This record gives sequence, structure tokens and C-alpha cells, in this order.
Amino acid sequence: MPVLLEGTAVVILNEALDRCLEGGASEFHTIAPNAMSFGDGEVTQASFMSHRDAELFRDKLVLMGLRDDEDSPDLVLVDAHNQTMHPTCDWLRLIEYKGNLIASHVTNDSDVVVAPESWDPDAGPTLQHMSAEEVRDRLEFVRREERVDVYRDRQTGQLLYSARLHETPQELFKKSADIVLGNMRHPGQPPPPSDVQQAIRGAIGQLQQLVTQQEDAWRVWFLLGKAWHAVDRIPRAIGALERALEVADQPQSIIYKELAGVLLVDGATERACEMGEKAVALAPDDVELLGNLGIAYLLDGRVEIAGKTLEHALAIHPDDSTNQYVMEKIKAVQAGRLSRPKTLAELEGRRPTTRPVKTAARKPGWLRGWLRRISTFR
Repeated sequence: MPVLLEGTAVVILNEALDRCLEGGASEFHTIAPNAMSFGDGEVTQASFMSHRDAELFRDKLVLMGLRDDEDSPDLVLVDAHNQTMHPTCDWLRLIEYKGNLIASHVTNDSDVVVAPESWDPDAGPTLQHMSAEEVRDRLEFVRREERVDVYRDRQTGQLLYSARLHETPQELFKKSADIVLGNMRHPGQPPPPSDVQQAIRGAIGQLQQLVTQQEDAWRVWFLLGKAWHAVDRIPRAIGALERALEVADQPQSIIYKELAGVLLVDGATERACEMGEKAVALAPDDVELLGNLGIAYLLDGRVEIAGKTLEHALAIHPDDSTNQYVMEKIKAVQAGRLSRPKTLAELEGRRPTTRPVKTAARKPGWLRGWLRRISTFR
């Protein structure tokens, strides 16, 4: 029997489901994404209000073993409004009846349509389609209820509802950013507790999903770098931050700052100096960048230039207590009262550790508080 299609539908050959799904097409309800999922003896369909939701469900089926290649697809994506399918195939026939779109296997000659009980074939489509231009001109966003977006039609005052099974890329980015930036591991600090790391790893998975869609988005790579650092995967953190530098449309001092900090953690002091110099080149009078660079010089053994860098920073902002503290350390090294620190932990006068922080509310010392400044996502 033919089946009703609405919105954007994934239409699947039942014989393919029999091949790839345990229990076959009769068990499709176990993976069906919503109530608008049903079929007949030859094909099964799942309809979505969101085109993106349909694409993600198609991708899930492909991972299960179904084919979506141009030559011999097991499933196709059908736009009920435009009455198009992709890829095209020779086993599916599309039929229009009073604005409704009905799909039938080419071998099926039944005139009984499988549809929800509430469907009125003479009333036309139950879903209202608008182009992006119409949405922009006619609708105003009202609120978001779970995964339903509510709009008001400016012309009629009617409330319209758009359901989504999946979060938008913007929502995924914001959720991931809240987790990563809310639980940052600052250079020189041990990693956060295991439960926090688990949440950060969840954010990493979401960010990795985003970079497959937006490979040139430097902010996503930047957050990945921060996240990998938080869970103590330093090489991956460095790689992600380097990738952020590559894809940024213009130089970003925040990336150079964060990369320099992670390189210091890795012991790559010379490269950390190079990154710090590039950050300062973008903002020569930024006392935070100058202070960071002075620390990198000190840890790399360039004590004299470290002192000159801090002198310049303090000339711009004499009352910066953190830079004053670092300058005192440099003077102590120059006077022979203090051995030159080679790590951030030594600079702070503490033992290095990779043990997790016991509490997220731990009060930072002067240097750690200053290092927090370089981690602000701008």
C-alpha cells in the first residue's frame, strides 16, 4: 500500500531493513524516531519536520549497512513540499493528491494509503512549508520548548510550531562551550575531577561532530584544544589549537595565548616563546600578553629579555600585582637568590602534580589567577 510522506521523509526498502536490521522491517518501530514512522509491505518511511533530523536519521541507517549510493540506493530522502527525492531511484513512485505527497513501490497497485488515523486526505498537507525568506519576513521567534521552536506569524498572529529531534550546530556549540569554559584547566593546574572530565569528554564528542560539519570554524577547534588540555591529552590539545590557527580567517591573539600556555605545560618553552611573541605582535601594549611572554622567556632560560619584557609591561600598568610578582621572581633569579624555574609549578614554588583537583572551587594563587586571565574566550 502507498504511504503518506510529510515534511522531509526517509523512505527505505523493506528488503534492505530485513538485511540490516535484527528482526527485519517488522522491527523498524524499535529504531523509529517518531510517531510519523510507518510502512507497508514494500517500503517504510519516517517523516520529519526538520530536514536536518531527516539527514541524521539517514546517516544512522547508512552506518547500519544500508546503501545511499547513486547507483543502487536502499533508501532515499524525499522533500514532500518540492516533491523531489535524492538520490533518484527506480523503485519508488511519488504521487500527489490534493497537495499531499504519497509514496509507493513501483510494483504496488493498491489505492489504500497508510497514514495516521487523524489524516484527512481532502484537507491538504498538515505541515505548512515556508522558505527561509518567508520565515525571515513573516515569522518572529517566541520561545523554545525542549526541542520545539515556537514562532508567531506576523500576518495572522497564529502560533506555529517546528519540532526538532536534534540540536542545531549553534546549540551544540553553546552547550559544549558552557561545559569547557566552565571547567577550564588553566596552564600549570592539575586536571579536574573524574566526573568533570567525563562531562568534558561528552563536550569533546559534540565538538568533534561539529568540526565534521564546519572544518573551517576556528572557535570549534579552539574549544577542542581547551577540552583536550582539561582531560590531560596535551598532544591533542596542541594539535587542535594549531588547527585553529590554520583555519582562522585572521590572526587571533587568544589562540596564540592558549597554545603558548599548553606548550609550556608540555615543556616546549622555545615554541611557547614564539607563540607569545606572535600574540604580542597583535597587541603590543596588552600587559597580560606581555606578562605571559615574560614567563615563557624565563622558563626558556632567557632571563634578561624576560626582565625587559616585564619592565615594559609594568611601565604600561605599574599597579599590575601579578606582573609585579613575576618581576620579583626574575630579579631574584638575576641576583642568584633563586634558581631559575623551568616549569610553571616551579615558578609558583610548588611541586608538579597531575592528580585531579579535589574541588572545582579551589582558590587560586596569584600566578594561577593571572593565568586564568589568558584563558578568557574572547
